[in-house]
Amino acid sequence: MNERALLFTDVVDSTALIARVGDEPAAAIWAEHDRCARQLLAQHAGVEIDRTDGFFLLFDQVGDAAGFALAYHREIAEIGLAARVGLHHAAVTLRPNPGADIARGAKPIEVEGLAKPLAARIMSLARGGQTLLSDAARNALGDAPGGTQLQAHGHYRLKGVEEPQALFELGSESSAFTPPADTEKAYRVVRADELWRPLREVRHNLAPERDAFIGRSAELRQLALRLESGVRLLTALGVGGTGKTRLVRRYGLAWLGEWPGGVYFCDLSEARSVEGICFAVASALDVPLGKDDPVVQLGHAIAARRRCLVILDNFEQVVQHAPSSLARWLDRAGEASFVVTSRERLQLLGEEVFAVEPLALDGEAVELFATRARAQRPGFVLDDTTRAAVADIVEMLDGLPLAIELAAARVRVLSPTQIVQRLKDRFVLLAGARGAAARQATLQAAIDWSWDLLAPWEQAALAQCSVFEGGFTLEAAEAVLDLSQWPDAPVVMDTVQALVDKSLLRARHPEAAQRLEIDEPYFGMYLSIRAYTAAKLERGSASAADASRRRYGRFYARYGSEDNIESLSRHGGFKRRRMLFRDIENLVSACRNATAHSDLEIAVPAYAAACEVFEMQGPASLGIDLGRQLLPRLAADDARRATATRVLAKALVGAGRGKEAEPLLVESIALCRRLGQRRGECLALSALGLLHRNQGLLVEAQHDLEQALQVAREVGNRIDEGRALGDIATLHSIQGRLEEAERLYAASLAIHRETGNRGSEGSVLANRATLANGVGRLQEARALCEQALVIHLESGNRRHIAGLHGILGTLETGLGHPQAAIEHFAQALDHARTTGARMDESVMQLNLAAVHLDGGALDEADRLLRAALATARDIPNPRIEGAVLTNLGELRMRQGALDEAGEHLQQGEAKLRQVGDLLELAKLRCIQGMLHAAQSQLDAARAALVEAAATYEALGSSPQSELARCLDALRKRIG
Repeated sequence: MNERALLFTDVVDSTALIARVGDEPAAAIWAEHDRCARQLLAQHAGVEIDRTDGFFLLFDQVGDAAGFALAYHREIAEIGLAARVGLHHAAVTLRPNPGADIARGAKPIEVEGLAKPLAARIMSLARGGQTLLSDAARNALGDAPGGTQLQAHGHYRLKGVEEPQALFELGSESSAFTPPADTEKAYRVVRADELWRPLREVRHNLAPERDAFIGRSAELRQLALRLESGVRLLTALGVGGTGKTRLVRRYGLAWLGEWPGGVYFCDLSEARSVEGICFAVASALDVPLGKDDPVVQLGHAIAARRRCLVILDNFEQVVQHAPSSLARWLDRAGEASFVVTSRERLQLLGEEVFAVEPLALDGEAVELFATRARAQRPGFVLDDTTRAAVADIVEMLDGLPLAIELAAARVRVLSPTQIVQRLKDRFVLLAGARGAAARQATLQAAIDWSWDLLAPWEQAALAQCSVFEGGFTLEAAEAVLDLSQWPDAPVVMDTVQALVDKSLLRARHPEAAQRLEIDEPYFGMYLSIRAYTAAKLERGSASAADASRRRYGRFYARYGSEDNIESLSRHGGFKRRRMLFRDIENLVSACRNATAHSDLEIAVPAYAAACEVFEMQGPASLGIDLGRQLLPRLAADDARRATATRVLAKALVGAGRGKEAEPLLVESIALCRRLGQRRGECLALSALGLLHRNQGLLVEAQHDLEQALQVAREVGNRIDEGRALGDIATLHSIQGRLEEAERLYAASLAIHRETGNRGSEGSVLANRATLANGVGRLQEARALCEQALVIHLESGNRRHIAGLHGILGTLETGLGHPQAAIEHFAQALDHARTTGARMDESVMQLNLAAVHLDGGALDEADRLLRAALATARDIPNPRIEGAVLTNLGELRMRQGALDEAGEHLQQGEAKLRQVGDLLELAKLRCIQGMLHAAQSQLDAARAALVEAAATYEALGSSPQSELARCLDALRKRIG
């Protein structure tokens, strides 16, 4: 006899499959199933013994069998099948059949011994997609393979097997690990009073489920693990409607066998005292109460049942009685465990909290809606038309199961799209069916239940929290919440903590905060609770509501002062900048509210702070919309109008709408000069200079920037002086005055480092990298890029990060790494589109097109160049337009359209000469030279070569530069 791993598989509902699809399509599915299985069998060193609706397989090692089982589930799931798998390890006798019998259809090998039917019994217990192992197989396997887990499922009595068998499940981390259900030939048993007793004899009062239980597999598994680890008091905590009761009842039914002393569900929704608690528990345990202390009597009764589970549902309204009831039972019944559902922590020693969150929006929530909708309207299906609307519904309802079920009930009279539209009045829409528990009959009733349990100051605090948009910090709450009306109210910090403990505020770390490395807790409300409390605030005192909104606006407006915005780029300011990114929803809301009420003291600085975020993170369009709403309110306030026009103009420039921005900047400069706002004048002059640079008006740009530099020096603002020097340096770089550009960049960088202006330091490093890359100093360019990238990643400036990816893409192009270049340019293009930076978008389209052009992908290059040209002309930006036309000319030349190529190059030359971009002009002249050579115009080709070579020498470009490569190609072409 030899020890082997025996593995049985069986496809679930195979007969139903044939009946549903027909014999011929089913045969094709089975053929694909067998091919997948046998291919995996070869990979995992197994042997096929028999085949029916599944397989009987042998393996030398349990690890090979386990690997096969995991891969088998994955493979057949892709063809729409699910199978149960059983695995056992034992000694078997292998008996070969004679050749003549094999020729007549016999199996090559017969497997004899008790192990075979035992493995088959184990398989029969498994659910679809589940792999069950015997105790012997689990011991032979050892640790679970990487990325998988083993879960014990207790003991089962198998027909024909003397002793109960311990069973285990092998699955992925996302598996539900639900214990197998009893069958006619196998059932779960528990050890009680020295005997193995059927699980179905375990006492319980759990009602059977009336409809399908959806999702929550991970939560059920975590709940089971927590209780298995020895936790004796576990509070399932969550806001009303999250499905706490349904979850713990499901656990009780599925894991009943873990509690030989019984599982007892106690509904405390009507209890208001210790006596009420005792009455509910006594009813659940079927214990008559006598004249003695009921708490003591029930403690003895629970202790007598030894390892049992008591579920106390809806404990929130009797939390104050927990020490005099539940705490005493915990002390007296040492083997019992208690699961409590509550909207508030119990604050008992030994309590562990199990947070019940809403359903995952992208999966379980949609599935719940669809399942409940089908129960109301059997023909309901999720298709392309309904899926998007259902996704909107569950998102608007925060994934709360109660709200989703109430919404799904409306499909009898409304389409999902109509439900979305009517969710603006959610408390009318989400009225439940008659017969539901009062506290769950409507969404409003569920929230009323929690509201009524609050102290007056807690109600006031929660209502005031509704002014926040998206979330808030403790600092913000302390600035906005006013509890002075109640002398006995605790401080705001303690009130916020109490509301978190009652599940009405969520303490969380939003994805944006995690990405920005902010570890400060951020508080928020579910949308339904926010709508409810906002209505409470509006129905209260109008003056109190207005005061709350004004405190809210003042808190966020402080971010928009010139000093605060300036500090965001200095050493230590990046964390405040990241916090500004996180608070963008509140900044926008504060700006909108203040604009609507003409509260300009709040509206203008809130707008300035919001646009600081839009400039770095996008979208620029929102900054434009806010500014267009604000500006008409500033007709009589020149001081604030000077700021708002400049901020709006910068947003317009970022969106590529320079023509609209220019008059606003001119107005801002005039207002600042009349009011003596020298700092504002400097900022507006700088913005106008950059706009003129983008428009190719280099003389005007030089004049604007030198004026800005003069103002900065007159008022002694070193930061503005450093920025102006850097901007003037870029002008020199564009026009080929590289030595002067290098000198000014060095002076600018020194000032930024002296003043600790990290953001501007990163910008200068990036511009120097562009200069070095343009003349072929590639290693220097890469080093400068890496230094700048560290700074901009730290600051979270997405627009600058996009620019650096563009430079790195150009570097990789020069080094002959086209795929790496495409990846950098694609990232940069994605950032540009996210932020709404149209100029950056056109540059990255141009760069991507150039790589595709070099690689011979002419159609893709053509598409990208056309898009880049349209954007460059719309902005307008003649420098980018000239570069795009250069590439279009080369593309048409390769396509053989020489006349069209000549037209593009002629137009591009005019644009580049207009802006004085010598480097791009030299590259264009090389392309023109190639075209002249192709047209046998050798004198013209040589003239282009001479001009481009002169520029090469004047710029001091290296042999590794792109211009050097263009010159070499032209020389070879001329011959």
